[in-house]
Amino acid sequence: MNKNNVAEKLSEILGLPLEVIEKKLGRTIRIMSYKGIDYAVLREDLGKYREGTTILLDDEKIIHGYPSIQRLALLEGVPLHMIDEIVVEEKMDGYNVRVTVTSGRVVVAITRGGYICPYTTARINKLYGDKIKEALREYEDIVLAGEVVGTENPYVVYEYPEAGGFDYFIFDTLKDGKLLPLRIRDEITEKYGLKHVPVLARLRKDDLVGLKKVIDDLDRRRREGVVIKDPEHRVPPLKYTTIYINIRDIQEGMKYPFDEGRGYLFSRIVRLICQVYEYNITGEELNRLAERLGKAILLPAVESLKERSKGRLIAATYKLVFPSEEDLNDYLEFIEELGVEAVVKIVGVSSRGIEVELMKLKDTHGYYSKILETGYSPLD
Repeated sequence: MNKNNVAEKLSEILGLPLEVIEKKLGRTIRIMSYKGIDYAVLREDLGKYREGTTILLDDEKIIHGYPSIQRLALLEGVPLHMIDEIVVEEKMDGYNVRVTVTSGRVVVAITRGGYICPYTTARINKLYGDKIKEALREYEDIVLAGEVVGTENPYVVYEYPEAGGFDYFIFDTLKDGKLLPLRIRDEITEKYGLKHVPVLARLRKDDLVGLKKVIDDLDRRRREGVVIKDPEHRVPPLKYTTIYINIRDIQEGMKYPFDEGRGYLFSRIVRLICQVYEYNITGEELNRLAERLGKAILLPAVESLKERSKGRLIAATYKLVFPSEEDLNDYLEFIEELGVEAVVKIVGVSSRGIEVELMKLKDTHGYYSKILETGYSPLD
């Protein structure tokens, strides 16, 4: 399909003027392919369509981008925003994936950015492919939205005992880009043997004591946080993360200060400021928290600089398991097309599949190299 034909087709599917599509095509509208499935990715908002929207060109099907969720700084905002009852769900530490089925009955897994990830698609198919096909045959206009978690993925590595190396937990269902009542998700997951994120409590919107108990328990268990929802999705959800995860994220991000560090740092410090205020943390408890924060900022960054001074790569390492060699090749083509710098090493073959170590070189590697070579700071 040539560029002009693609532009015309997108204009028709999206209902947007051809000149708008032609201006964006190849820039903020990216054309991709997966196993013969041609699709377009919106890399920014376009008209009424969100960033991360995927358009399956042959099916003329729009998979709307998942809506952003407002982050709470203070739990006192819950009764101001919600209507009456709230559902408190666990916010799992992984990556957002929408799942749909093409007209050719192919299950595809789409990342938050709008790309069909070959690795995620292969793993979800192996776990739940038949069940998802059955579910979306009955609920044909619905898109599943969930969290991939576990230690075997190329995006967010965090151990969940209940997930093993890789699992998929559905948190929402969407139709025409709109979030559906939670009972639809619960009905689908129960009927077809799929998993959904843990539901931790159903509370009155003003029961902040009960809500804090839930969050305190998650903090003690070193979990990420909560998403607070209206059961009918009459108002948008809210999200809130624990003190533990805010500091842990800073610690992880500061391993690569010129990559994640800057983006991770300030937003999470603001969250901590509000938590100290709302929980009235004072005295020795505040001193301990401040010490934890300082160590999380400084120690991993210094350790990375020491590693680079010894000639070692500053790279994020991921352990992946591909069900087949074809799945591995699909993924390698995918990251090459996206321009991802990575070193891939096959470490073994087992009954589970091809076990691979993936190393993604970080910008911090180059910045630290220049600092060590010249003594100059890359920042003013």
